[in-house]
Amino acid sequence: MKRWTILSAASGAILLAGLATDVLSQQLENLPAGMEGLRGRHWHGNECCNWSWDWTQVNGPIFRGVFQNKNGQRLPEDDIQISIHGNSVTITRKGGSDAGGCTYVGTIRPGGAEGNYSCAGKPAGTWAATISQTP
Repeated sequence: MKRWTILSAASGAILLAGLATDVLSQQLENLPAGMEGLRGRHWHGNECCNWSWDWTQVNGPIFRGVFQNKNGQRLPEDDIQISIHGNSVTITRKGGSDAGGCTYVGTIRPGGAEGNYSCAGKPAGTWAATISQTP
């Protein structure tokens, strides 16, 4: 009887460990890895003067999107680059401020980022974004 109890307990423990490993593996497969997960695939943000934007990942650090204001003006942007180092994020885009370009610097965390930006070398204000894996 002792052998049967020990064998049953050992078999049960092995079965549970196997199930837990399968569940953990499936969860990890569904999570994006490291920086790519932090960067996300879709950014929705706002900045100075009632402008908001939606950016969608094209490939790696390259995004494209549309800026819009409360008056209905829409400006497309095809080359937005998002670089992440630790919890710091730097975003560069060639458009903005009459094509002098804009640089956004801030802090990134899972699900969001915020900071300050400048356009054509001049301070422009603060920005904030929510980040997701789907639009």
